[in-house]
Amino acid sequence: MQREESFAVDVLTFPSSHYALKAEKTCKDAGICVALIPLPRDISADCGVSLIVRPDMLREAEMLLEEKGVPLDGVHHIMREGREARTWKQLLNA
Repeated sequence: MQREESFAVDVLTFPSSHYALKAEKTCKDAGICVALIPLPRDISADCGVSLIVRPDMLREAEMLLEEKGVPLDGVHHIMREGREARTWKQLLNA
């Protein structure tokens, strides 16, 4: 029996979708691989968008966003399995 694939990411949340979009552009322009996703329900029931980044790139992304004045609401480490894990892995070129 094959084991289900799992993948860990850090989810960055923002005060508004405006900041999430700004963070995505800022990170991508700096060569940090991120992906904009709907805010996962296990983080908040609110509608909105968030950014996923590989855990090994988190510190670099946080420092860049702070330097550029893009406010964060929070950072959440989450694990996904199966199809969602494969999708997120593809989004982050991991």
